[in-house]
Order: sequence, then structure tokens, then C-alpha cells
Amino acid sequence: MALIADHHQRDDEAHGNVIAAARVQGMAPLHRALLSREALIRAAGGTVAFGPAEKRLRRILSLTGRGGMVAIDLILLLNRYIAGRKLEGCANVPDAVFIGIGAMRESQLREEIAEQLGRAPHFIDQRRPDGFAGLPAPGLLGVLRHWTHVMRAAFSILSAPDPDFKPPDLRSTLTMRVHELAYLLAWFEELREARPDILVFCSTADLPAHAACLAGFSVEYHQHGFLSSSLVFPQFTRMVALTTVEGQHVAKRIPGLQVTLRAHPSPVDQASAVLVFAGDRQARDPAPITSLTDKARENGLNVVVRPHPNGHRELWSELLNRDGVIFDAEGSFEEFLQKWRPAFVASWFSTTLLDGLVSGAIPITLSRDNSAVLLPINAIALSWPDQETRVEVCMRSKDERLRAHARLMEVLRP
Repeated sequence: MALIADHHQRDDEAHGNVIAAARVQGMAPLHRALLSREALIRAAGGTVAFGPAEKRLRRILSLTGRGGMVAIDLILLLNRYIAGRKLEGCANVPDAVFIGIGAMRESQLREEIAEQLGRAPHFIDQRRPDGFAGLPAPGLLGVLRHWTHVMRAAFSILSAPDPDFKPPDLRSTLTMRVHELAYLLAWFEELREARPDILVFCSTADLPAHAACLAGFSVEYHQHGFLSSSLVFPQFTRMVALTTVEGQHVAKRIPGLQVTLRAHPSPVDQASAVLVFAGDRQARDPAPITSLTDKARENGLNVVVRPHPNGHRELWSELLNRDGVIFDAEGSFEEFLQKWRPAFVASWFSTTLLDGLVSGAIPITLSRDNSAVLLPINAIALSWPDQETRVEVCMRSKDERLRAHARLMEVLRP
């Protein structure tokens, strides 16, 4: 009964996320940008999960109110401005920039854009101030002007009760986002003045993408991973989507969006008798790994493990020194797939499942709770251990495996 109740709770939370995300999506672009924090949307009706730094921030804000919010955000803004000035470069403004987070798939996206443009876009790692190094920094007056405007918008959000978000969650979220959004708005504004024809590509729907759209750029969104149901999108002009399901979802959220499905070549069946495990940073339960390995070995498959570099090592403890099991973390995942040509790729709800599918493998998901992602994982993967019989049939019969693969590939067709 407890498992059933927990499942219903997750469904209710996911439904709340979707409603809150849709409501924020319908707001004016500036308010939308300020409230587009995924952690806030995921906590709709609940409480934001926060770390030690935000815990301290919330404690200060509870004592100091809006005055403390203004003071703290001005300090954060000054630090951001100084960091930008220290990293400022005198190089010419590039004619194309790609803003991302250094995700595994991004190198491939950038290569495709470079092929399309005939030149490589300048890469900006949005996670760190030094990711903007080598580019002109905005002037202080422009930064302060935008900060005043954005802070007023934040106060207007706080002035009325919110149906989904609690006041402490809103206060800490806005305090952390006002200064960054203001800085980015000033940066994009001056970038556009220096180079009006600059092309902007983003791999995420995060704050830099919102700022670029607010600054008047036509921004292309090149999806790098599965989309969360709690994502709120800026006014992108074009999207290159991984799947039709996700492309249609974003098109409903952004009127007038031009959606292109990423080209997925039809795989040639060259699969070898190998099952690959692609690690996940958050996975902890070794039970499905062990049972699927047992089933693979029973059916004559070798097992190759690619651990996540930041994952839990104990996840693979049962497979160490086991006959027919190889650990291999070399090269990119694309090179890894080309090397092993697996018939099956097992993971949780990572885009490695999609990579496996387009390479000709049968994806197998080890997660029973995929509510965090928009795409129903069972649309592109078999489930273990829920579909154990079907998985084993595919292991025993090449014809069954090819039929199952053809069905799963349908989600990638236009």
C-alpha cells in the first residue's frame, strides 16, 4: 500500500509541475524568466529543495525582508560585474555563439552547427562566469539600469499571493536570479549593439536563453537531452528537437516556433552479442543491474559497463571480476557505441537510451519512475524488470529484436 501511495504522490507532484510550468509559460517574458527556475517549478505546491548556501540566504531574508533582498542582490550584482570585467577580452565579437553547459551531446551539436554555418560558433559555458571569458563585458550603467527594471518585476511578483509557490521559495529564487538576469540582459544588449547580425544558439532553456530572447535575439534551441516536464521556455524562434513528442510539446508552449526534428539516420543492423550499461549519476540500486546481467549472460551476451564519472561506485560492485563483464570508460559515448556495437543498451532515463536506439540497439530502462522527463521512456525503451519476458525474447531471437527496434524507432519519425 505504501508503494501505491508513493506512486500516486509522484503522479500528483508531476501533474502539479505541469500546471505550474504552463502557468509560468503564459506570463510576460520578464516574469517568466524570473520564475523559470526548475527547482521552483518542481516544488509547485511543496517546498524547494535547497542546499546550505540557499538555506543561509533564506534565513537572512526571513529576518530582513525586501531590504535584505535588495542589499544582497546588489552585492551579488557587484561581484558578477567585477568577475566579468576581469575576464573581459578585447577580441572581436564573434558572428555566432553557442551557449551551453558542457553536456556530452553538445560537442556533436556544435559540430553540426559549424557544418551548417561553415565556421565554428564561439562556445560559452553558462555555468561559470569564466565561461564568458574573452568577450566584452557590459558597462556598469547598463547593468544597473537593467537591475532596477528586473528588481521592480521581482517586487511585483512578490506583491500578490501565488497559487503554486510559497513566499520563502519565491524570495530566495528571485534574489538568486535578479542580478544574473540583469547582468545577462546588459551583456546581450551590448553584444547586439556591437554585432547586430550575431547568431545565438542555446542547448538549454535556462536564464541565458531567456535573457537572449528578452534582448531581442532570434535564438535557436538545439535540444541536448530529454526535456523535463517542469521546463519553462523563452521565446525561441526555432527548435531542433530530439523526438516528435518533445518538439510538439515545446511548439504548444511557444506560438510560432519552427520545429525541426533532428535527423536520425536509419541504423544498419551490425549488432554484436553485447549488452551495455550506461551509468547514471544518481542511480544507487544495484538489484536491476545484477538481474539483467544474469539474464544477459544466460542468453550468451557479454556485458560492457560504462560507469558515470560522478556516479556511485558501489552500484557496480556485484559485477567486478565477473566472467563476461568488461568495464570501459574510454572515449566519447558515440565512439564507445561504435566500438562495441551493442544489441542492448541499459540505463535509467538518460539520453544514452536514445543514442543506443539510433545506433541500432534495443534500449532498456532500469527506472520505474520516469515522471521527471516529458517523454514517456517506454516509447523508446523496454523496461526491466517489468518487461523481463519481452527482453529475453529479444535476446534469444534476432528477428524479434529487429521488430521491437522498428517499433521503438517510430517515435523519431516526423
